[in-house]
Amino acid sequence: MPINRTRRLTRRISFNLISAIVSMFFVSQAAQANELAIWNFNDSNLVVDHGVGVLTTDILAANVLFAAGTTNNARLGNPAGQALSLQAGTGTANNGRNITFNVSTLGFSDIVVSFATQGTSTGFNNNQFQYSLDGITFVNFGAAYTPATAFGSLPLVFSLTSIAGLNDNVNAAFRIVFNGASSATGTNRIDNFVVEGSPSDVPEPTTAILLLSGLSGLYRLRKTRRNTD
Repeated sequence: MPINRTRRLTRRISFNLISAIVSMFFVSQAAQANELAIWNFNDSNLVVDHGVGVLTTDILAANVLFAAGTTNNARLGNPAGQALSLQAGTGTANNGRNITFNVSTLGFSDIVVSFATQGTSTGFNNNQFQYSLDGITFVNFGAAYTPATAFGSLPLVFSLTSIAGLNDNVNAAFRIVFNGASSATGTNRIDNFVVEGSPSDVPEPTTAILLLSGLSGLYRLRKTRRNTD
């Protein structure tokens, strides 16, 4: 095979290989979701277990307990361990109270919150998921939900991708407001609470196409100049 033809073939293969690698990179990055904060409650406390975040609650301290957890929505190979168990309290005093998760989404977009939950028949059966853009004012997201009586295999998932204000937001926060308990010992459990998002600096598919088009144009220009010479 002539040397010039070999060189042209080598350059063509190299360019095609680079294009394929770049394409696969953009596709894989666009599909990637990162866990920003995970609470698995296996340490029987409210401290975040993976990532960065702060969990607070106005539920009476005597009614913030821990009980058997689940692998439903568990991440990073975490065992079932413990779950957060919230009691209604004397006179169902904790109706209307909440747990709040402050998680910075700086550098991330397309935020999704998910968790496993279950409740007893006299526990909180009218619960509202909310989000906040400033950590102060909270907005209802979706309808109130009623927990199943067992964890099951599927978590509750709240896709907040339509809430642009939650993207790249250091003050992002999420809340569950509990209502509907009918006895002091009625309980709800929350486990494997996960906040995740996609890197917000990943180029969109259009950007990837433009990059590949630019590389292709440079290759053709170089080829034309070589032929002219």
